[in-house]
Amino acid sequence: MVRVGVIGLGAIGREHLDIYRNIPGVEVTAVADFVRHVADDVAAEIGCAAFSSATELLEAGVVDAVTLSTPDHLHHDDAVKIMQADVHLLLEKPIATSVEESDNLVRVAEESNVIAMPGHTLRFANQYITAKNLVSSGSIGSVIHGNVRCNNKVGVARRVNGRTSVTFFLGIHDIDALTWIAGERVVAVQAFESEQRTPDGGQAVAVTGNLRLAGGGVVALEAAWGLPEEYPTDIDARLRLIGNSGEVRIDVHDFGMSSYSSRLTYPVPAGGSVYGAPQGMLYEELNAFLRAVRGEIEIPVTMREAADAVRVATTIDKAIISGNTEQVVYAS
Repeated sequence: MVRVGVIGLGAIGREHLDIYRNIPGVEVTAVADFVRHVADDVAAEIGCAAFSSATELLEAGVVDAVTLSTPDHLHHDDAVKIMQADVHLLLEKPIATSVEESDNLVRVAEESNVIAMPGHTLRFANQYITAKNLVSSGSIGSVIHGNVRCNNKVGVARRVNGRTSVTFFLGIHDIDALTWIAGERVVAVQAFESEQRTPDGGQAVAVTGNLRLAGGGVVALEAAWGLPEEYPTDIDARLRLIGNSGEVRIDVHDFGMSSYSSRLTYPVPAGGSVYGAPQGMLYEELNAFLRAVRGEIEIPVTMREAADAVRVATTIDKAIISGNTEQVVYAS
């Protein structure tokens, strides 16, 4: 039995909590949130201990593993405390919002005796796993060009409320998926952002970038959270890579189905439940984390890989400001 806690009970934390409660061999023993009454309410609902912070939860000694799903810019300090307490960690992405913090997380993770896994969810989606296998097999040859995109509704930007850029909130998914599937690092970046701002006034609605891969190919990236609330699906995500002997393409815009009642929608069946239990890529991610904790498999995503994605995202935002082609500098 693995004793699990969730720190940060926003939308993502609650999803993790619901999934953990449906995985055999897992007992949710603790939750924590900065807003104590939120933690108290959730704890009363499911029957576990409630805490106001990661520090309090760790001092209680009631968990073997935790999800840390607090806001991105707060990840670093708590993640370090968790790993140094010899507690296994699933850390929501991006793991940090600066290169310095992400590098330190890599150092602590690699010096620790725990499983420290970043939550790059696309690595657990069937379409992306299949694309990875196809490219790795050489079926499309060397990547020449392509594009990746992730668009959300404007309501997501309102919820984030200026805490992070669209590059980090959405672009980080595609940066990691691209480099994982292509098997190549991004080495240089050009980028622009829209003049239109999010409702809080602090962030660009859209970011576009041109990414050069180590093998010489170029890929266009688009990250935006400006879709109207009436848009028929919550997310519009696509990937296309063209090589010298073929192509791989992913379109999660409609999952091959649509529905119309009061309005047209594109349902997302991968996010639903089957016979009362969760399934889909987030379930597979958490289940893989727990399997790694139990020693059944190697860790599927490393902290160093996630830190590389932070490097690219940081370089995109740097290129937006400078207007220049910026080189991505990796740790030696």
